[in-house]
Amino acid sequence: MRKLKFALMLALCLTLIGVSTLVTAQQEVTLTAWTHDQLYLDYFNSRSAEFDAAHPDLKITYDFQVVPDAGTATLNALAAGEPIPDLLGIEQGWFPNFMKDGIIGNYFVDLTDLIGDRRDEYAEGRWSIYSAEGRLYAIESSLTASVYYYQPKIFEDNGIEVPTTWEEMLAAGETLGPKGIALNVATNDGNWFQMLLNQRGGQIFDEDSNFVLGNEENRNLAIEVATFIQRAVENGTFFVVLGGDHWSGVTIPTAYREGRLAGQVMPDWWSSCCLKPGVEDMAGQWRVAPPPTWEGGGAKTLVWGGTGWAVSKGEDQELAWEFLDFMYLSKESQIQRFEKINMFPTNFEAMNDPRVSQLADAFYGDQLIGEIYAEVGPDVPVWYQSPFRAAGATAVSDNLPLLFDGSMTPEAFVDEVVRRTQEAIDFG
Repeated sequence: MRKLKFALMLALCLTLIGVSTLVTAQQEVTLTAWTHDQLYLDYFNSRSAEFDAAHPDLKITYDFQVVPDAGTATLNALAAGEPIPDLLGIEQGWFPNFMKDGIIGNYFVDLTDLIGDRRDEYAEGRWSIYSAEGRLYAIESSLTASVYYYQPKIFEDNGIEVPTTWEEMLAAGETLGPKGIALNVATNDGNWFQMLLNQRGGQIFDEDSNFVLGNEENRNLAIEVATFIQRAVENGTFFVVLGGDHWSGVTIPTAYREGRLAGQVMPDWWSSCCLKPGVEDMAGQWRVAPPPTWEGGGAKTLVWGGTGWAVSKGEDQELAWEFLDFMYLSKESQIQRFEKINMFPTNFEAMNDPRVSQLADAFYGDQLIGEIYAEVGPDVPVWYQSPFRAAGATAVSDNLPLLFDGSMTPEAFVDEVVRRTQEAIDFG
């Protein structure tokens, strides 16, 4: 009996030693991430347990931080020879700064072959903005497709149909403008002009980052768009809001409440970041429609904004890539991201899944707004970045007020943007 007890105790000890060895054998690793937006970290944290379960050999600690100016902080760290995070959320407007001096290729993982054939399953316009020298370095977080957010009562009261083209919107302005009612907002932001130009089919830079706005085709398209903008401001179709007032949360919501502004063409994120918080008291009084298109041709929608996640080179880059792949790629991950933080999918299958396309929103009178985004999603414009993008955007921003007030012709506006951007390129 004693021998049996001894044998059982010995077996138990050996089992416990084995378990202890297994536990202590786990490799400890820390994954770091920086972003300007807590929402992305909320999503990552919501699924980190799933990722842990897929890596039983690892004890992963997640050091995720909101860094308000993550792009600047990362570039400063690189300049100082200090560590940068394994994962970096790069706001698309900041990506050109990482293209300078080959920074993106020297310090971040080339994702092109890792994504491979899956690229075709996602909107190409959300890949191209994170490409440099033909290689891909980040994965976009949201479709950023634009729709027309509008107040149906204003159109009904005035016997006007919701416009389906920009030309129809301009014509509607002939009726509503004299009544002091605008149909859309114009602002002196380079991104705002670019999204209209890209939708029409024009480009500022090509896929090799060459400056092409001055080419005959692009120049003519830019003049066409600028001419439309000037006419729309002149007849009251566009409500002009300059600089920080556009984002103040005061000027535009006040115009909505007073019935001086019927709606606005803006991306998907505008709904949760700006419209709903700005006019909470108007819930149920809004609807969503596909944005106006150009009768001369172009895409079904416009894009503005976005954040791409990049993987930095280092000893944990393979694990960081696995984490990003798990969180961002595949239909299910895209749907979960949408459900948790309302970032509309870039994946075609996910766009049309009932959990996305059949989303009813009480703010929009229980309209199935997901259907609208899914309708325009596959046609988001493809456009390209350049280290000199900021120079072009600044030239646009500085001169748009002159276009708005009529003191600069559309031709002069475009030519001045071309001149200033080319000058910045030439003097590098």
